[in-house]
Amino acid sequence: MVTRSPLLAALLRLYAIGRPHRALLWRSFVFMAVVGLTTGAYAWLMGPALHFLLTGGTQGLDTLARLWPSLSTLDRAQALWVLPVITLVIGAVKGAAYLGQFYTVGLFGQRVVIDLRRRVFVRLMGLSPGQLSQRLSGDLLGRFTSDVASVELAATYTLASYFRDILQILILVAVAFSLAWKLALVLLVAVPLAAWPAGRLTRALLARLREGQAALGALSAQVHEGVGALRTLQVFDARDAELQRFDRKASLLRRALERAGWTRAATPGVMELLAAISIAAVLALAVGARFAGPEQLVSFIAAVVLAYQPAKDLGRLSGFGLQAAAALERIDALLELVPQVRDVPGAVVLPPLRERLTLSGVRFDWAPGRAALRDVSLEVRAGQTVAVVGPSGSGKSTLLAMLLRFEAPQAGRIELDGVDVAGATTESVRAQFALVTQEPLLFSASVRDNLKVARPGATDAELAQAVRAAGAHELISRLPQGLETVLGERGVTLSGGERQRLCLARALLSGAPVLLLDEATRSLDAASERQVQAAIDAVLREGGRTAIVVAHRLSTVRDAAQIFVLEEGRVVEQGDHLELMRRGGRYAALVQSSAEPALAR
Repeated sequence: MVTRSPLLAALLRLYAIGRPHRALLWRSFVFMAVVGLTTGAYAWLMGPALHFLLTGGTQGLDTLARLWPSLSTLDRAQALWVLPVITLVIGAVKGAAYLGQFYTVGLFGQRVVIDLRRRVFVRLMGLSPGQLSQRLSGDLLGRFTSDVASVELAATYTLASYFRDILQILILVAVAFSLAWKLALVLLVAVPLAAWPAGRLTRALLARLREGQAALGALSAQVHEGVGALRTLQVFDARDAELQRFDRKASLLRRALERAGWTRAATPGVMELLAAISIAAVLALAVGARFAGPEQLVSFIAAVVLAYQPAKDLGRLSGFGLQAAAALERIDALLELVPQVRDVPGAVVLPPLRERLTLSGVRFDWAPGRAALRDVSLEVRAGQTVAVVGPSGSGKSTLLAMLLRFEAPQAGRIELDGVDVAGATTESVRAQFALVTQEPLLFSASVRDNLKVARPGATDAELAQAVRAAGAHELISRLPQGLETVLGERGVTLSGGERQRLCLARALLSGAPVLLLDEATRSLDAASERQVQAAIDAVLREGGRTAIVVAHRLSTVRDAAQIFVLEEGRVVEQGDHLELMRRGGRYAALVQSSAEPALAR
């Protein structure tokens, strides 16, 4: 079985990725063809030019006269200008062709990379949080940046330049055959001799580059993780331990790059030796066997020498191409990931919730033997506030993941107004919910842009109404530019309570029928918690709003119409606060063990 060269596979993959922009690539190929033809013309002219110079301009135009018979009628004074003018014209054409080639292939490379980065980002946005959590975010970022940069380098310099250099070599070989075909055959014998070591070096270099890309991804992941945990590292004085981890990963990267460097450096050395052997053989045969006349021999050697540079460039470009091959393997591994929840053929678009949301016998296992939900059944009526409580690991977060279609039940049904969400579009299911999480997440953008993430088409009046309902109007009025104030990364310029009120305003602006509050006050201090909880209570008191509240702090769920108690993935109790307290079951035990004694009254 014949295996395809990894370099060829990478070039074909780049060509496929650039499908929408192939017109630019083909335009650059035309310019490259002109470059190749003019290079061949230089080699072909070398013999006549040298003959012309050595004879003081009296001979050497015979070869040119075969192409342009009118040259034979020129006197010596006129002939002295012929070769310089022809050389100048060829140089001008070649320079213009180079300009066109580099401009068009540069545009091609940029557009390919923009498309590729967009595809990677779209794929990342389509994966579930569970899928992303299985991968280090720094490694994912490395695939988006350094790996794509390697592809850009290959798309800009390798793909088109390979065509140009191969075309130049073919044209120069044709010139060599036209001048002295016997000597040209001797050179062709060296091609299969060069192919074997070149192939071995190519495979070795690809293996080293794969190691290097993987090591770089691991190092990027550790840096990203370390920066995110900087406060913890500083508090525990763990910077030295983290630096040791960095040094170990950096050492792996250095060794991989050193091995790749040795292999890459060996390629031009081998090609140089083979080229020297070939030229030496040609000179020996030319002198001993007299396969060509002096003028033809000069042009022949010029063709061989001019072919040497593009042949050497092919070896250098192979490094870029192989690095792109290793990068594309990592990018393709990401692009080939399939979202765990996908729309079925003929999926319906759900209208906004009007009556009820129900779960019937829902089961989900994160892994064999790790049951997260077991036969969960519950019902939420439209306009009702319900709460889900339970100890850590009881399945509360998994339940929300089921509702938001980040994961799909392995058994049972989730229905909105009697329609199984498995047969509905994921977009229309998620449109039923607005989420406020424990970690208030804001973007490095203006307050207005942060809020309008939920509904880009919202009017200023709708924006003001959501801000006021969330109790964030005074906060925004105190900011330097109000709604136009640009927040720092993740909203670091605001306190936790301020960020959470803006997140609540964003959820309200979405206009989704169901509000999901996932431990919305858990990470706040006491003062901030009171402010945010007051805003949440005001929102929940509005008539007709449906809300599902997940909480550890039981004081936040006391007024819920229904409280569902989860334990080890099962609903072990349900009812309102007073009813559950009278039963004296698991809910009452949670209340008694909490730091909120007033709830027991």
